[in-house]
Amino acid sequence: MAGLSPFPEDVFVQEQPWLANYFLPLISIDLGLLQEELRGTVVHMLNPFEPHDGLIGEGTEEFHTEFCGENWLAFELTADNRYRFLASEDYFVSSPTHGDEDEDMVEVIEKMKATYQRSRERFQATGQLLPWQEDNPQAFLDGFGGEIWYGNWSETAPVPPAFKLTIDPADGLPNDGISLSYQGREFLYVGEVAGYNYCGSGADAILLFFDPKTESCYLPMIGRKYYSTVIGFVGENNSVRTRIFGVHLRATI
Repeated sequence: MAGLSPFPEDVFVQEQPWLANYFLPLISIDLGLLQEELRGTVVHMLNPFEPHDGLIGEGTEEFHTEFCGENWLAFELTADNRYRFLASEDYFVSSPTHGDEDEDMVEVIEKMKATYQRSRERFQATGQLLPWQEDNPQAFLDGFGGEIWYGNWSETAPVPPAFKLTIDPADGLPNDGISLSYQGREFLYVGEVAGYNYCGSGADAILLFFDPKTESCYLPMIGRKYYSTVIGFVGENNSVRTRIFGVHLRATI
């Protein structure tokens, strides 16, 4: 899959090795697939382990930043296409600084890791994404390019102060009347995927946005028990929304 790399490795900066304790890398995306001038800029879909219940960032408000809040995560993309988290490790409720481990959370994490490893092994053997039955392939991406869309991610929790989210619903607007921006620049909507497509559990939708000027990623989350996260970047995009199975791109209706 040119430009798409499922189950990537080494996606975090060396000075934040602890990020591997909180995220599973799902797929890397070369933004040249959306805009030719961004070719070589590679971003990564991540599935967070937290929360066991509720929203990521819930209960750690004193460690939120202007970029990261409840249900919203942000990363800086380095020159070598690695993520630097724009908050401290204490943002995560399972950080060692917050006390004893939650046994239920530990069980959830171990199950998620085991399913992720099985999915990776099956992908290497078959080229398909098979977290459950071997005759039930899942999409590598549920959405790719196109317009942003309305969902509970846009109103579940306030957007962090660095960003501006405007919701002005009107019939016939391709973006559902939603605008997400940073310093007056619209984010480029990269795509979305359910965390359970890879891990058997996780967010119902992980949305990814990008800002080419600052090379920042933004992640809000949507879901049932788990809520989706969005990573953001800015730019213009006229690509159709697609679901990606293996090497095939198929536009959805």
